[in-house]
Amino acid sequence: MDSPDRRAIAAFVATLSGVVAVASGRRPLLVWALAVGAMAAVAAWWARRAARGVEVSASFRPARAFAGETVRLVVQVRNAKRLPVPTARVAVWLPSGLSPAAGHASTAIRGFARRVALPGRSEVVLEFPVDARRRGEYWLERVELELSDPFDLTPIRRTAVPEADLLVFPEPHGPVPVRVLRRLPFGMPAPAARMFEDRERFAGVRPYEPGDPLNRIHWKLTGHAGALQTKLFEPTRRAEVLLALDLAVGEPFWDAVYPEIAEDGIGWASYLARLALRSGWRAGLLANTHLSRGRGLLRVPPALAAGHEAVLFAALARMPNEPTCDLGPVLRETSRGFSRETSVLVISPRPGPSLRAEVGALRRRGIRVHETSPLERWLAEDRA
Repeated sequence: MDSPDRRAIAAFVATLSGVVAVASGRRPLLVWALAVGAMAAVAAWWARRAARGVEVSASFRPARAFAGETVRLVVQVRNAKRLPVPTARVAVWLPSGLSPAAGHASTAIRGFARRVALPGRSEVVLEFPVDARRRGEYWLERVELELSDPFDLTPIRRTAVPEADLLVFPEPHGPVPVRVLRRLPFGMPAPAARMFEDRERFAGVRPYEPGDPLNRIHWKLTGHAGALQTKLFEPTRRAEVLLALDLAVGEPFWDAVYPEIAEDGIGWASYLARLALRSGWRAGLLANTHLSRGRGLLRVPPALAAGHEAVLFAALARMPNEPTCDLGPVLRETSRGFSRETSVLVISPRPGPSLRAEVGALRRRGIRVHETSPLERWLAEDRA
């Protein structure tokens, strides 16, 4: 491998040999010294010019995928100068969690290796199939370039770290049983037939009537009017559902941490969220874990805003698989703003006492609560 130290040593040896050859009158030694000096000069010129104007960019297509799918990694190598690069060896390093598709892997590195030529002012596009094995957010590790002359005497190595990221959404590890789907509020493949209120579209107020919930009272207008005023919202056929995901297997949470079971719950939540969205529901997420330290618990409220689905599935892809608290107190605090149009789907392997107490309290308030457990599939297999 060519390096500045080797070129400096070659130039020094050529100079010293030339002086000795002139002093002793040895013509062969002088010719040899001139040849070594010329090679050192050409190598220095190539080292300065070879990597100039060579740029590397990369991207995953698509940039969002579900676990188990195959995506394409597109690497673009651009030579912006007139000087061609006869040989360019491209080594693409994948992060842990991504692997080359079968039949395309390199035996030397965790990724891909290709050899191309870069004519002057040209661009070479390389496409590699990548298998996304498990959920998470992945960034391309690095791309190594080895640019060499026609005789492969002075290869120049450069390392680039292009900004290419892939977000892998979770998938359930096994099929969701039919008996579980029958209990879901959005089990039918059509939007809900009944009418609901769109809490994001304010339609006006009316005088308070006995039985109106306190969270519907418009307190500012009540103060101006001197009488209780109830908020009205535009009607809609879209209902909202909150996926309450419990990553612990029982209570207290620190005594029941099983990452494999938590991954099953995350996969179920991803599947049920897609099912809810296809059925016309607004889906939200609540989990007893922290997405990142110092930012509070993981909460994605149901909404119809643009990009809400991307936020929901990005949270499912990035979330840890270890609980940081019990789900019962978290659900109690979050449920204060629930209305009777809200359905809660509790995904818990084994609900603890506080979670069961909170589920009972929600049902007494008239809120529909549905429970399901990722362990049901394993229990059914054991019974069989």
